[in-house]
Amino acid sequence: MHSDQTQLQLRKFADALATLKDTAADDEDRKTRDSLLLRYVYTFEMAWQSMRAVSQDRGDDETPRVAFAALEMGFKLGYIRNAALWKRLREGRNGVSHAYDEAMAVALAAMVRVDAIAEFERLLAHLQAQA
Repeated sequence: MHSDQTQLQLRKFADALATLKDTAADDEDRKTRDSLLLRYVYTFEMAWQSMRAVSQDRGDDETPRVAFAALEMGFKLGYIRNAALWKRLREGRNGVSHAYDEAMAVALAAMVRVDAIAEFERLLAHLQAQA
C-alpha cells in the first residue's frame, strides 16, 4: 500500500494528466497549444515526482531530487520501458521555453498528443499498481 504522501502525489499526477488530456481534445489554435504545452510541463513534473515517491515507498536507498536522475532511476526500476521515448519527452519539456518558435510549438504539441499522453497513462497505471 502506498503511503499517504505517495497517494497524494499519484492523485496530483492523475489530475494533471486528466487536464492535459482535456486540453489535448480541444481544437488547436495558438492559445490552446500554449495551454497544452504548459500542462505538459506540469504533467511531466508530476510524472517524475511520482516515480520518486513510489521509489521512496519501496525503500530504495537513493531517491533523486532532479528529473534527469529520477528518469534514470525509473528506467532501472522498470517504471520506464522506453528510455529513448523518455529522452524525447524530457527534451520536449525543456524545449517548451522555446515554443515562441511557431514550428517548434506545433511539433511539440503533436509529440504531446501522439506520444506523451499515452506514455503518461501507462506510467500512472504502473505506479498505481505498485504496492
